[in-house]
Amino acid sequence: MTTSRQTLTNQQLAILRDKGLVNPGEVAFVAGDLLVAENVTSGEKRVVGDSSIITESNNKRVLKG
Repeated sequence: MTTSRQTLTNQQLAILRDKGLVNPGEVAFVAGDLLVAENVTSGEKRVVGDSSIITESNNKRVLKG
């Protein structure tokens, strides 16, 4: 079985670090429908949550009426 990995942009990683979801020594990626954080030194992986965390932070817009 092949697992698809979608890397995140630097801006998305910064948002996750500001929220405290990803530690400074970790990178994050989307695998399937999950957001996964990986420690760059040890290679240890952990599930942060659903990948919708990323899409929610990118869809904020100011509505003009």
